Amino acid sequence: MDGRKSEAGGTVAVESQNGGLSEGRDALPAAGVSESLEDPGIEEGYESYGPGLFHPVYIGDVYNGRYEVLRKIGWGQYSTVWMVKDLTKELGDADEFKALKILAADSYNEEAPVFEREILTHLREADKSHVGYGSICHLLDDFELQGPNGTHVCLVFELMGETLRTLRAIFPGQMLTNTLTRKLAYQLLTALDYAHDNRVIHTDIKPDNIFVKISDRSKLQAYLDMFPAPVQDKTAPRYCPIPSRPLSGFHFGESLYTSKINIALGDWGVSSWTDKHLTELIQPVTLRAPEVLIGAPWDLTTDWWNLGVVLLEIFRGVAMFPGQMDQHTPYDLAVHLAQIVDFFGPFPKALLDQGNPEIVARYFNDDGTIRGWDLEPGLALDDDAYMDDLPQENREAFVEFLYALMKINPADRLPTQEIVDQDWIRHGAKIKGSNPASSEQ
Repeated sequence: MDGRKSEAGGTVAVESQNGGLSEGRDALPAAGVSESLEDPGIEEGYESYGPGLFHPVYIGDVYNGRYEVLRKIGWGQYSTVWMVKDLTKELGDADEFKALKILAADSYNEEAPVFEREILTHLREADKSHVGYGSICHLLDDFELQGPNGTHVCLVFELMGETLRTLRAIFPGQMLTNTLTRKLAYQLLTALDYAHDNRVIHTDIKPDNIFVKISDRSKLQAYLDMFPAPVQDKTAPRYCPIPSRPLSGFHFGESLYTSKINIALGDWGVSSWTDKHLTELIQPVTLRAPEVLIGAPWDLTTDWWNLGVVLLEIFRGVAMFPGQMDQHTPYDLAVHLAQIVDFFGPFPKALLDQGNPEIVARYFNDDGTIRGWDLEPGLALDDDAYMDDLPQENREAFVEFLYALMKINPADRLPTQEIVDQDWIRHGAKIKGSNPASSEQ
């Protein structure tokens, strides 16, 4: 079952709480950003504005007495996202510009029990001394807005730069370097450790939800100068959506310097409490943990599996479990499960006993292998197909790290400190101390 090598490029998904502008010298459109962003018809569309739906926003509007709308930087199924100027800040202040996420009126009420606002508030106010605190995209402010379509929850965040998906595009083969991947892996591990310590499970770790922090805030003004505000007609009988200009769609030369890159884990919109889940079907389908795929109970360790799949993708340009026989066939759960068995061995009986009986009976043999699949072994994780041109020492260390991070049975997954102690991250790294994985090698 090959076909795991991911295809480069594609249109950047912009559906998170902020866009971004990454640091650097010469601004260029990032590879893979569709020019069709000029057509508002591809975004939320006219039909998204009505009772219970999106709030009509105009450039220059001021919300909560302090946030002046400057540009549209994103949108998603349940929200639009705007770059705003905080009028309480002096011109040139480091935190002058922020991201404002305005949720659809019906997306946050008693019938739609999203935990995002409560979870973000909790994460902001918990243990600020934890090393992972700074690797989370924190909520800065929140308020409610009464508009013609209802009451909207509004969330204010620090502006972030490009996502890991767009950052990859500027590296050869869309593969981050070993040093940079190690650094970002450590930051993500500590961010998740912080969340888990505070009873929060992210459930949606993917490159689109991992943001590069902006080291030079002055570049935000350069972005505004580069893209003038679109013209809007407030007298029109019907609100006309405007195209977004995602900050995440643009990269700047400095992003190539590993020492300047730091990330924050964002988009907590589908996160859950450890003791109260928003939904049981979580994670992007090809990134789903084994327990989620078979309908077994899941816990905070499900984030570890999700993270491992993402790290292989950004480091080696490989889709670990595409769930396809090749790029021309559709996703198939049986293929996905068989690809997991290829890399990590049969599913343990203890996990299968907790799964959905219909799924287990349909897909699994008694020994935890997959029904109807040739048991001929597939390629190993350290094979040249996935680790081509990677020095043997780095190859072995990274594969050992993945095997430590990703265990089929959640009960076997390691605590954060034992994961950080793996050779690939660095001997002696401490969750409660400074980040030793940040230095260049």
